[in-house]
Amino acid sequence: MTSESEEQEWIEAPDAWGPTEDPQGNDNDGTMLDLFGKDDPSDIFTFQIKYNNNSDAASNKTKTIRLSGFKLDSDEVDRSTGVTIWAAAPRLAHYLQEHAESTCEGKSVLELGAGLGLCGITAYYLGANMTMTDGDTHSLRKMRENVRHNCSSSSGGDGYDNDDNETMSASHNTLDCRQLLWGSPHMEKYLKVHGQSDTILGADVIYTEASIKPLFDTVACLLKPDGQFILSRVNKWNGVENEVVIEAAKARKLYCTRPSEGIFVFRWNEVEESGGDN
Repeated sequence: MTSESEEQEWIEAPDAWGPTEDPQGNDNDGTMLDLFGKDDPSDIFTFQIKYNNNSDAASNKTKTIRLSGFKLDSDEVDRSTGVTIWAAAPRLAHYLQEHAESTCEGKSVLELGAGLGLCGITAYYLGANMTMTDGDTHSLRKMRENVRHNCSSSSGGDGYDNDDNETMSASHNTLDCRQLLWGSPHMEKYLKVHGQSDTILGADVIYTEASIKPLFDTVACLLKPDGQFILSRVNKWNGVENEVVIEAAKARKLYCTRPSEGIFVFRWNEVEESGGDN
């Protein structure tokens, strides 16, 4: 995959799916503070997760994750969807904690559209060999900042490497941050370098109907034969109904179960659906 210095400038707006350009030609992280007018649009989102380093329930630990981003109603979010926290991310993070053994522990996990990094950081602490990806360059900058702040060991032993590889190694698992645009040829390039994953994650990553095809093309390319794609949906952006998403997956032989409200689990083998909402 490309290093950070080789990544393609790409921005995702809430009402479109595709590349845009900054008309001012600014080479920054997308923030524009009006020091004499608007309030500071930046925000800190705080979450607590529970995890353990082994199968002993008595060793459960609590980790406070603090994510730097922007307020939901800020201009920054109008320009880049991934620089805030949407409702689907905490829901997916909670689901991962409740199902850590089957989703994360000792597994290769890929997140698409990782944004500020809540779900990927959670999966990392739950034992995943984690690769967090986003296409949006503004989101990637905030994601990497949040990984450095939340995943670096105070003792220096598990620090996040400050180089182009963007890889953090702990005693048993790793965390990696990469740019990944959906569809061809990006998914094939990723596959050649990193292979397929046991679990793929996505939280509120469908903004338009046009984004569904490249999303599921990417999932189909990068998901192992016995793997699962866990999608958390809260917002039905631009009127994209759940049935449209499920049918697009089925066209690629991925079948959906809905174990809880807002959680969609796609697997290669069709299984009987149980629980969940409509």
